[in-house]
This record gives sequence, C-alpha cells and structure tokens, in this order.
Amino acid sequence: MKSQTIRQRNIPADISVSRRVQLKPTITLVLMLMLGMIFVAAKPYLFLSGIMMSMLGLFCLFVMPDGVLCEFTREYLILYNRKHSDCMLVYWEDIVSWHYEKHHNNDLLIITLVDGSTEIQEVYSKRIQKYMRNYVPDKEDRSRTRRLL
Repeated sequence: MKSQTIRQRNIPADISVSRRVQLKPTITLVLMLMLGMIFVAAKPYLFLSGIMMSMLGLFCLFVMPDGVLCEFTREYLILYNRKHSDCMLVYWEDIVSWHYEKHHNNDLLIITLVDGSTEIQEVYSKRIQKYMRNYVPDKEDRSRTRRLL
C-alpha cells in the first residue's frame, strides 16, 4: 500500500492539482455581498436587508478562517484534516470503497483502504461526491450512503 501520512512540506512540488476543495465558499459569499449592495441601492425598504447581507458577507470573507480540505490529482487524493502540518496521501488504487454521509452539522467522506484502515474527511459540500465519482466511480459503496435529517 502506497498511501501514507506525511508532512505538508513533503508533498511533491511538481504535482498538478486538478480539483481543490476549500473550507470557505468564496464565490457564494462574494455573490451574497454583491446582492446585498444591489439591495442597498435598489429600494429604500430593502436598505436594512442589504446592509445586513453585505455585513455578513464581508465578515465571512475577511474574518472567518479558510483552508484547503482536500486536493485531487491524477495519482492520489490529499486529505488535509490532520493535526497541524500533516496530511494523508490516498492513492486511487489503494481505495477499496468510499461513501458519503450527510449529517446535520457537516458531511463525512469515508474511505476504506486496502489495509483495512478507514479515513474520514469532514466536508461541507456535496461537490466532493461528484469529484470522487469522477476519479473512482466503481468503488462507491452506495449501500452504506445514508442521510440523517
């Protein structure tokens, strides 16, 4: 098995990342900020809503922390939910199965490896499910996918 936990500084510098999943939804926040500004300028009765929406968007963009949850390459998946400076390289051929679980506060991507270990990644978007289907479509365990509401 080639998958392993390494320091982030030891990730090969010449990799080409095809997909990156960020913690903060930047595009959505910028759209919310722009919509808030439109509300402020549009009608007087939308002024307060526009100010509140703009302030929330600005707060989320500039005050809340951002980070990379995972990166997809042709050879492997890099999971960054380790302590401080560690990450997990998961090679595509080492994956036995994976499934996506939806929960109230966050979603989980659960990956089972050939040595029997399980990697659990907290995710906040279903986009990661689409990306996993692109890279390892035949290894999705649909019987274990569950939805908690």
